[in-house]
Amino acid sequence: MANWLRALLVFALLLAGFALKGVLIAPPTAPAHVRAGEFDTSRAATRLQRILGDERPHPVDSAADDAVRTRLIAELRASGLQPQVHETMDCSAMPRTRAVSCSRVRNVIATIPSRRPGRQLLLNAHYDSTPTGPGAGDDGLGVAVLLEVGSILKANPPPRPVTLLFNEGEEYGLNGAHAFVSGDSLARQVDSLINIDVRGVSGPALMYETSDPNGAAVGIYASAARRPYANSISTDFARLIPNTTDVVFFKPRGWTLLNYGIIGNETPYHSPGDTVAALSRDSLGHVGTEVLAATNAMAASADPARAGTGRTVFTDLGGHALLRLPLFAAATALAILLLAALLLGWRRSALGRPLLLCTAMVFSGSLAAGLLSFVAGLVRAGDFWRAYPLVSYLALYATLLAAMGAIWSRWGRGFDPKRMRAAAWLLILIFGSALSLALPGATIFFLIAPAIALLGIALSARSPSAANFLAVLAILVQFVMVAQLLALMEMLLIDGPLAAVVPLAALAALPAIVETDAGSPRPALLGLLLVASVLWVAALAAPRASAERPLGFSIDYFRDATKGTANWGVATKQAPLPASFPGRWSKSVLPYNGRPRWASDAPLLQTPIPNARVLSNIPEGNGRRVRLMISPGGGNSVAIRFPKDVKLLALGLAGAAIPLPAKGEPEKPLLRCTGRSCAGLQIEVLLGNREPVEAELFSTRFGLPPEGQALIAARPANAMPQYAPDQTITMTRIKL
Repeated sequence: MANWLRALLVFALLLAGFALKGVLIAPPTAPAHVRAGEFDTSRAATRLQRILGDERPHPVDSAADDAVRTRLIAELRASGLQPQVHETMDCSAMPRTRAVSCSRVRNVIATIPSRRPGRQLLLNAHYDSTPTGPGAGDDGLGVAVLLEVGSILKANPPPRPVTLLFNEGEEYGLNGAHAFVSGDSLARQVDSLINIDVRGVSGPALMYETSDPNGAAVGIYASAARRPYANSISTDFARLIPNTTDVVFFKPRGWTLLNYGIIGNETPYHSPGDTVAALSRDSLGHVGTEVLAATNAMAASADPARAGTGRTVFTDLGGHALLRLPLFAAATALAILLLAALLLGWRRSALGRPLLLCTAMVFSGSLAAGLLSFVAGLVRAGDFWRAYPLVSYLALYATLLAAMGAIWSRWGRGFDPKRMRAAAWLLILIFGSALSLALPGATIFFLIAPAIALLGIALSARSPSAANFLAVLAILVQFVMVAQLLALMEMLLIDGPLAAVVPLAALAALPAIVETDAGSPRPALLGLLLVASVLWVAALAAPRASAERPLGFSIDYFRDATKGTANWGVATKQAPLPASFPGRWSKSVLPYNGRPRWASDAPLLQTPIPNARVLSNIPEGNGRRVRLMISPGGGNSVAIRFPKDVKLLALGLAGAAIPLPAKGEPEKPLLRCTGRSCAGLQIEVLLGNREPVEAELFSTRFGLPPEGQALIAARPANAMPQYAPDQTITMTRIKL
């Protein structure tokens, strides 16, 4: 084969691999017919439809959530279970944050009798939704899975007790989970947990979080998983980044836990589009099948914590097998591979210019793709890739390959292929070692392919054909493992930044590019430049939203009752408003939210006004303890927010104020209460000094006043509120 043709083929295969990598994370097809004791997807979906009824939003402590709870209890009773409702008022704060969330929660709990007594396995999902959408995915999927698993276990009693917890108040501060662990006696009987919470409507069942250390949890997962989709990088991220699932309050209990979810197509998430019709049946079936298998495995263990020890690194291989190693063994193997790569690189004179060239290819390719992505964002502001993300990602990958190929073509001539092969794999191992220091779970991704490649490099003098075969095998293995990670990252980065995938993609492509003749890739480069240009034009010209992937577009009416001013606010993820949208709009930050949005003057209207009354103001130490009664004044939610420089020590329910850190997010500490029970809520504020404080009060009513109907009518067809509903917000102030 001519050298230029081989180069063209290599670049074409790399781009095709980036285009087709989604098949690596496709969930298995849900079977149409199942046997007794297997998860029945159709039955679970039918139950979910009955529970959600007319699919109206059902936030915590609302009449709509009462109706959902009533139907949920009926489904449990129809399965032969005896549910109980545990009700309490709860306030909680995320670790290291300065925001307290309160709501009255009614947790629904049903315990499945066992063949013998023992500590309990807890299965958890939340049944409330945001006020923005019906929550069929988040977390109707979890509710449906628990109901189906519960009915199967009821017919075949587990070896030890299994409790189903359907908690309320997750969406406004994890109040149901906090109430369970802090005040429910049943929590003391639990030693293991399976949690389900999702961030999308499609994709495979990802097991993305475990107890720590994870040896026991991963051991159970490995023994139970039918089609595993999990890796220790995601579980590392779950430990490092702010996490807003119920596991935040469950994890400190020391339970052996597995956390499942789906993340495909986040655009309907927390929006009116999160419906039963939009929810993938394959995803529902995959989560259900995996959770049932894990439940059986955990329930069969009298002491799940003994299923494994220490820290494990792991990854699935295309959803068909799970590879796992003790962290110490994996780290030792990576260190040995790095030393071997350095030795082989030194022997082949690859530590100087060849290694520098490989570094330049990765850096320059990543920089070129990142810059073009930045420029595209300037040309077309907002999430222009939302409807067709693959087009934009392929434009990035084509740009990356073209830039890497250009550097290789310009400076790679005359280098011995053996030197470049050694340099490329050495760079991959250097990167992998550095990444593993920050994310130990990444170690598993830099063992198999580099080991194969280094073996081939060591054999190159004795058997060139074997060395070439091993080089190709290493390239394929590394590309497949990295491509699966890229597919998951693309799912997560629906709001960008798109270019975050580029450095990893560059390392996947590097060992293949250096196997081509540096003097031959010009036809391939011209083809890549043409493809990249077409893809960027398509990405910038394509509709930014579609019926399947709508644009977030929330409309607010904001009234400052103290100043006597009002504004309309529209959040569009930085996308411009339609030319026909009524009003005069400009980018602004309104007082109720720190994020930029489109703002316009609005008429002063009568809206629910929040109020607060000081019940007591008692000196304590150098500060004072203030008790207040707050109310939303007819709204659905009330909040009190303090200046960012206030010395606020604790905040919460009267007699149970929660200590707050001196610094953290948000900058302005606040307490928010959602639901009917917020009217007349008594709270306590512990201040560190006796200086006067002016606090801001907010009342939020879900929905717009009648005067906002013209804006609703002008909202684009493929756009809908996301994360926050259309709402009416009124602010006033109080001096303490």
